[in-house]
Amino acid sequence: MKWYTSFFTDLANTFWRGAVQPAQTSAEIDFVTSLTPGRRVLDAPCGSGRHSIELARRGYSVTGLDISPEAIAHARAAAPSLDWRLGDVTSLGSLGVEADLALCMGNSFGYLDHAESQRFLSDLAAAAPVLVLDYGCAAESLLPSLPGEIRMSAGGVDMVAANRFDVASGRLLIDFTFTCGERVQRSTCVQHVYTAGELSRMLVEAGFASVALYGDTDGSPFGVGSHRLLAVARR
Repeated sequence: MKWYTSFFTDLANTFWRGAVQPAQTSAEIDFVTSLTPGRRVLDAPCGSGRHSIELARRGYSVTGLDISPEAIAHARAAAPSLDWRLGDVTSLGSLGVEADLALCMGNSFGYLDHAESQRFLSDLAAAAPVLVLDYGCAAESLLPSLPGEIRMSAGGVDMVAANRFDVASGRLLIDFTFTCGERVQRSTCVQHVYTAGELSRMLVEAGFASVALYGDTDGSPFGVGSHRLLAVARR
C-alpha cells in the first residue's frame, strides 16, 4: 500500500488546515489566476479544498480530486456545490476532466514513483493547457539547508517531523508524529526529490511546450535556496 493512502487522516489534515494562513492561500490564487483568462480549474490533489474554495469564491468552476475521505468530507461540508471527487491522482486520466488551468499545489508532487509521476503529468497536460505545480522538495530548495527535525503546532495538533534523505534513491523520508491529547499518529512520508531541470524535462515529456520557474508567488525567479518551486507549464 502506498504511504499516502493512509497518511491523511483527521489529525494530519487538521494540522495542515491550521498551519496555512488565509493570506497565503489568497496570494497563491492571485498568482495562478493571473496565468489564464479561462474559468475552469482542475485541482489535483485538492486536499481539504482551500484553493478550490477560494477559486469558487472568485467565480471559477472547479473540480477537486483527492484520495483522503476526511479531506473531501471537510471540503464538501465547506462548499457543497463544488465538484469534489474522491480518488487517487493516478486515476485522473480516466475521469475525462477538461479545464483551462490545472493545479498541483500544497507540495503534493513527488508522492508517486517516477513512472507514475510522469503519467500524472501527462494526464494533467491532457486535461488543461496550463499547469501550476507547487513543489517544496526541489533539490535546490531542500538540500542546502535540510533540517534534521521540525516541531510545529497548528489547529490544536502538535507535529514533529524528522527528515532523512536517501541519496541512493533521491528520496526524502519524513517520519511524522501528530499528537492531539491522547491521540497519536505516526506515519512516514516519502517524496521523490528532483532538480528544477529534471522536473522541467518531465513536464516537456508530458506534453507541455514551455516551462517557467518561479521562487514564490511574487514572480521572483527560482534559484538555489528558494524555499519553493512554482513551475508554470504551458502546452
